Amino acid sequence: MPIKVLVMLVALMSVPGSTAGSVTANTGAISSLRIPDTAVYDQNGKRLSFYADLIKGKTVAINFIFTTCTTICPPLTAMFRKLQQDLGERIGLEVRLISVSVDPANDTPERLHDFAAKFKAGPGWTFVTGNKAEIDALLQALGAAVGDKNDHTPMILVGNDVTGYWTRAYGLTPPATLVKVITEAANRE
Repeated sequence: MPIKVLVMLVALMSVPGSTAGSVTANTGAISSLRIPDTAVYDQNGKRLSFYADLIKGKTVAINFIFTTCTTICPPLTAMFRKLQQDLGERIGLEVRLISVSVDPANDTPERLHDFAAKFKAGPGWTFVTGNKAEIDALLQALGAAVGDKNDHTPMILVGNDVTGYWTRAYGLTPPATLVKVITEAANRE
């Protein structure tokens, strides 16, 4: 296992509520997540408000990627592709997938569009970028901020905004387990 991946895994395992240490169960909620309504741009160049347009009233799974990554980002994005397939018609209706760029200085909507197309992202899966300072603040609020884009954690943040339930999962957890974590979040009352 490459040292950066090992370091990221150890870092994720230390996050409260993380499921990195166990790929079979959801270990608990995140109690203090406040999602800002940051201005972002999707892969089609459409300006959105992160919270109001993508999160409010929905169940979401959020991962963190950048388009020039050659290590963990392609497998993380392929995992979302698998989730898109496994969740089927629930994507866009019950559940939304969101991929946030950790490299907003380089990841333009056009680059995100090409990256999304490479992974056959369908409706209900949004890739976002924006102003670097605002995206950095968003990443901080989501617990995904890093000084170097190459050191970002392979994490998926799963939440049900209606109930206020949020948890984290290791991004390379088996797809069936991630479907279970997402389904549990969606079904929470």
